[in-house]
Amino acid sequence: MIIGAYGRLGERVLHLANKRGHQVIGIAHRQHAERQNPQVIIKDLFDLAPADLVGVDAIVDAVGAWTPATEIVHAAGLAHIVALLRGTPIHYLKVGATSTLFINDARTHVLQELPQYYPAYMQDLCSVHAEGLAILQGETTVHWTYVTPTYNFDPAGHSTGTYHVAGDIFHPARSQNPDDGRQDYITYADFAKGVLDIIEHDQYDQQQITLFSGDNPHPTQRY
Repeated sequence: MIIGAYGRLGERVLHLANKRGHQVIGIAHRQHAERQNPQVIIKDLFDLAPADLVGVDAIVDAVGAWTPATEIVHAAGLAHIVALLRGTPIHYLKVGATSTLFINDARTHVLQELPQYYPAYMQDLCSVHAEGLAILQGETTVHWTYVTPTYNFDPAGHSTGTYHVAGDIFHPARSQNPDDGRQDYITYADFAKGVLDIIEHDQYDQQQITLFSGDNPHPTQRY
């Protein structure tokens, strides 16, 4: 099941899952005239019920919500799904926020705190993502993985076919200017591959991980 199946990342995951031979159900909260797909069910995630999950082995939560009116879905929506999954074997992969990654080995500071990476107008969204991660980390009977893209997450870049897996620590540029960052880039295409690999190999239970490919090919461009 892919929640957010009409989003740019959700569509990529759905397409790749089909290509790999998986049976896929998409969930979208509204119909898109230009993106109609018979695999996609129009249903708000808050209306998902246990009956909707019968036969589901994994859920990719690729919901994208960026506005003050919608961003709560990253916490309240996540909590609703978690309540449905307690005690089940379903693998829940939440596409998380880079802002939640630690930036020191002691794990006392997160990337959200660096204003050149996350300016003031993004702080509310960052905090909601942090709330969602905390909900997952408090769960002991849910098979979850919090999959975080690295800082530069490019929707239009081509697939390289490769990616790397890191943990919950991000190494920002010493200057604290993202233009000077290293190992901080991945495309949606490569990220989708990583998500499917995690599902197929049943990896990273109850862990936060980061996927990255390499350096940003356009250092001054944000995605």
